[in-house]
Amino acid sequence: MTRPASELGILQLVDNLDIGGAQEVVATLAKHLAGAGHRPVIATFRDGPLRSYFEELGIPVVLLPRRRHSVLALPLFVRDMVRIRQALTTTIARYDIDVVQTHLVRSLDFLTTTLRGKGGLPLVYWTFHNSDFTLRREHLPRHGWLLKPKQIVYRFLYRLTSRRVSGVIAVSDDVRTSILDRVGPLNNKIVVIANGVDVDRYGDSVDRDEVRAELGLDSNAFVMVMVAMFKEQKGHVYLIEAAAEVLPLHPEARILLIGDGELRPDMERRVRAAHIADAVRFLGSRRDVARILAASDLFVLPSLWEGLPMALLEAMASGLPCVATTVSGTKQVIVPDVTGLLVPPGNTPALRDAMLTMLTAPEGTRLMGAAGRRRVSSEFSAHKQTADLIARFTLDFEAIR
Repeated sequence: MTRPASELGILQLVDNLDIGGAQEVVATLAKHLAGAGHRPVIATFRDGPLRSYFEELGIPVVLLPRRRHSVLALPLFVRDMVRIRQALTTTIARYDIDVVQTHLVRSLDFLTTTLRGKGGLPLVYWTFHNSDFTLRREHLPRHGWLLKPKQIVYRFLYRLTSRRVSGVIAVSDDVRTSILDRVGPLNNKIVVIANGVDVDRYGDSVDRDEVRAELGLDSNAFVMVMVAMFKEQKGHVYLIEAAAEVLPLHPEARILLIGDGELRPDMERRVRAAHIADAVRFLGSRRDVARILAASDLFVLPSLWEGLPMALLEAMASGLPCVATTVSGTKQVIVPDVTGLLVPPGNTPALRDAMLTMLTAPEGTRLMGAAGRRRVSSEFSAHKQTADLIARFTLDFEAIR
């Protein structure tokens, strides 16, 4: 083994290349790992819009065979697992991979531990992005009765296979606590490495009037923005309920909802039913989020649970004050009354009051926004996240040389 630890081949294994928080983590990490002299490679089971970003950076992208069968069809399930493992071992050999880091692959976390050879390479790290990381009802749309048995099996398998994993990365202190509560100590291999944002991409001055004109917004509008997939976790329904009370009191206010997902049609229906459709814009998935954030006045994230939300870090890096819920991750990022306001999850009246407070205190919100950018720059930057990861990878790599 002659290659120095300063030139590691690092495979980032992620479920898909859609626009999302964990995918943004992978994109940011890959860019900074390459900038630090390492060789990142992306492996995924489903293509998506982020692929062009990696290709522009010259980072290889490998499409793996997808799992097509449930464990209920055991022989076919096993065949799927064999095909996926073969594709992974081929990729590892082709790109001379030293480290495999997983993101959002759930049961395939267990499969990755079989990739380690006699020499201990590649090192394998599981990354937990969410406090509610175990199997949920939404993951079993056709076999809901399997939820409880599978949760028990997952817990057992995480404990069993953790003996072969090199490390477990939690993106926030709360996620680490959740892992310990739900799975157990995992052989004391857990380390907290907070998500980081590429601060240099955010906070640049833009022509606010130009961006707003593109979106059909008045230059004097008070623009609130939310960036999140339309799924139950993100709590869009509470924002819409709060907006139905806030917007009639502030006709100058507008709400931008960036993202897509299975609940979008239902949220559009709720907006129409609340008679606020003229003030709420559904923008879909966007690659110009930084420009929109820079032209906005307030960021809102009413999540029911989180890990450490990238969208929140991006908003704070853009100098936006934030209203968010007291869930995992956000409590670690937001300093109440300094960088934003925190409200209980699922509490529409509290969310409404926080939004009204921000609407009526423009000078205070500007100070909060500036404080938020300083906090992200010092504690949650991509440079810090990448440096912490490299330090962990290097330490373990040197230990087996």
